[in-house]
Amino acid sequence: MTLALEILDNLYGFSLAKYATWFFYKPDHLLLDVGEGVSVAMRNMIYGINSVAITHGHGDHIAGLPGLLRSRASSMGDKEKPLTVYYPKEDRSINKLYRYIKDTVGKLTFEVCWQELEENQKIPLAFNRYLVPFASHHGENGLTLGYKIVEHRTRLKLAYRDLPQQELINLIKQHGKQSVSESYDHILLCFSGDSMVLNPQIFDHAEVLLHDTTFLKAEDRDENTHATVEEVLLAAKTAQVAAVGLFHFSARYRHPEIVETITKLVQDLQITCPVFYIFSNPSPLSLRKI
Repeated sequence: MTLALEILDNLYGFSLAKYATWFFYKPDHLLLDVGEGVSVAMRNMIYGINSVAITHGHGDHIAGLPGLLRSRASSMGDKEKPLTVYYPKEDRSINKLYRYIKDTVGKLTFEVCWQELEENQKIPLAFNRYLVPFASHHGENGLTLGYKIVEHRTRLKLAYRDLPQQELINLIKQHGKQSVSESYDHILLCFSGDSMVLNPQIFDHAEVLLHDTTFLKAEDRDENTHATVEEVLLAAKTAQVAAVGLFHFSARYRHPEIVETITKLVQDLQITCPVFYIFSNPSPLSLRKI
């Protein structure tokens, strides 16, 4: 199994535009957005969540948080495990939600740390990975974020990659490993949140691009707040990502219409990487391959 497919295999979620969006990435215990129904769908899997990264304060991306907190305090699991909630700086809707939760949920059995974020901050995850928020394009009423899970790696410098093994070993003995190697960051997962199509440079050579594709065709779009399938597939091709996941489809479309449109565009645009999508039925915990 390739790394991209392994990442997708560890990604669970649900998304239907205007109703709910959330995705759980198991290796980093990270919930991306927290739409309604997340606790019902995940059940005791909610105790695997260490942090929640919210893209913006629209109801379909935050309405599941009060229920998640209540369930975590009362279901069968670690009721004292702390939780961090990351969200865009000065998001008024999320600040209102914070006050609502404080007034209505009551005293919890675990600590909740609320942390505002600006773009390009680095949040450490497990091992040599970290979470990086970036500005997305979803209206003009404040900061909206997407998130990247980035892995810090090392590799041989280009000048040394074709050297015979023994010669390379001798150089390392003489000058140290750092003399022949370089550090770089590799994007494992890029999550757009609600957004117009992102600049391909944001997710260049990412393993997995998980991108909003609310519309099947541009003429269905009234405002410049969401992307189309074609826009995202073209951007993914430009960035040479290893796999694509499409989500946040408008409820105006029927399932067969979505599949037919994606399939045709994959063929017409000569998309060679695996393309997955998520729609409301039948399961909220599966990405399906085209």
